[in-house]
Amino acid sequence: MNKRVSLIVLCLVTLGVISSHVSLAQKENGSLLVVDEREIDIVGEANNQWIRWARRCDDVLRLSNDDRRYLEVEKTIKAYSPPNSDSAQLASVWTIGEWTLAEVEFKELLPAVVLTKRINDISVIIPNAVWSGYTKPWKAAPYIREYLSKHSPETPTPLLDCFEPQSHAFR
Repeated sequence: MNKRVSLIVLCLVTLGVISSHVSLAQKENGSLLVVDEREIDIVGEANNQWIRWARRCDDVLRLSNDDRRYLEVEKTIKAYSPPNSDSAQLASVWTIGEWTLAEVEFKELLPAVVLTKRINDISVIIPNAVWSGYTKPWKAAPYIREYLSKHSPETPTPLLDCFEPQSHAFR
């Protein structure tokens, strides 16, 4: 076989192997890359990488569980919709200025990401900016960031950009 025919056959075999293992799936929220029946949110992954490269987190703090603001946000979330919210366990809390973003797990409720703002020295939950539920197969951080920015456009961009899910529910 001459080199040209060999190269054409090699390309056809390579394309055949790739097409038998890789495809695109259309879902209601967009397209997913499917590799050997495993769905991958390639757009979410690219968005995550871009945000990690472009963000500026100098003013964003991740609070520890003994911080006064952490405890205040935890108390606010537990009081939001009792009795189910009583079991709130904060996986992470991020803050900038008067804004706080808390990642929460519950015993009987779906996991949530809750946006709060201090108004008159009191933490208040922004009711239209509470993400609740799972994101799989979509990448959690880009999906939640987009949801929160749409529902609370006044939220500081660095707070949303620097949010990195810590909960097992979003990994």
